[in-house]
Amino acid sequence: MYKNNVYTALCAVIYIAFSLIWSPQVQAHPYQPAVGLISQINNYQYELTLKLPVVAGEHTNITPKLPHGGKIHLLSSQNSLDGFGMDLHRYLLVFPPQDTTPDIEFQGLNNIQLLTQVTKKNGQINTLELYKGHNNLRLAGKVSTWSTVKLFVTLGITHILTGIDHLMFVAGLLLFTRDFRTFLKAITCFTLAHSITLSLSALNFIHVPEPPVEAGIALSILFLCYELTRPNNKEQPTLSRRFPWIISFSFGLLHGLGFASALKEAGLQQTSIPLALACFNVGVEIGQLIFLSILLTLLKICSKIAFFQKSIFRQVPLYIMGIMASFWFIQRVYIVFH
Repeated sequence: MYKNNVYTALCAVIYIAFSLIWSPQVQAHPYQPAVGLISQINNYQYELTLKLPVVAGEHTNITPKLPHGGKIHLLSSQNSLDGFGMDLHRYLLVFPPQDTTPDIEFQGLNNIQLLTQVTKKNGQINTLELYKGHNNLRLAGKVSTWSTVKLFVTLGITHILTGIDHLMFVAGLLLFTRDFRTFLKAITCFTLAHSITLSLSALNFIHVPEPPVEAGIALSILFLCYELTRPNNKEQPTLSRRFPWIISFSFGLLHGLGFASALKEAGLQQTSIPLALACFNVGVEIGQLIFLSILLTLLKICSKIAFFQKSIFRQVPLYIMGIMASFWFIQRVYIVFH
């Protein structure tokens, strides 16, 4: 009877995992905001480039409007053809000469944030985040440094907490290292490694195409799942068991490139990257700590409940992670070659 129950539970878990995988609402990629890059041409004309994310074939529909009158000319439009990536739309915004405080209203901000960057003629750069209910952007004035700090710290936290693949790798590290001291070393190496490649990539010292990086991230999760399901021979431990920090550092370099892609998608001007990079990285670390705190609390609670001591609860999460990572790897490799 127990075996039948275990079999039923295992089938149910795998079914749920596949349902989540195939659902267009649940993606491995972290949440990606829309981006609006605005450059001032003269006192009455601005050029707007909208970069709108496409997720599982669903296109984001955001359009600009001038509430005080004026004209909007569509200069170019380029849509993603593979169901992923970004749609690009370029506009010329012409404001009335009498409009001394020009502003733009963005329509369609329902469940998505719009990260805007305004570059004035004098080189001043303002970065703001717009969302439903706060969709008006005033082009005059200056944004405080503190507002920019809060924006990119929040963006970093959101990015890591909505990146299922990154969180799975961190969870796998926790299960892999067994004791807290070893885990602390491993997570420190992971943090150091992804900070290095995040910085180098965001500052354009290195460039690696995004699709192979995403495939490698999925493979890193699959590797951890494989290692965790292997018997742990304490007399002859594998290299990864003996030196888990090597694994965490190596794959941390890869995950850093994945973090950088989110920051670079914003198309930030080089003059604003150092502050944005530092704040975004701080946000990633804060988000990582929030996730680990929640995970450790859950593990502590489960350790006190006899029902969760059954072997199925130690193995099923690994197989779920392995199934999802395998799917993402195949999906991303397909994108690389197509």
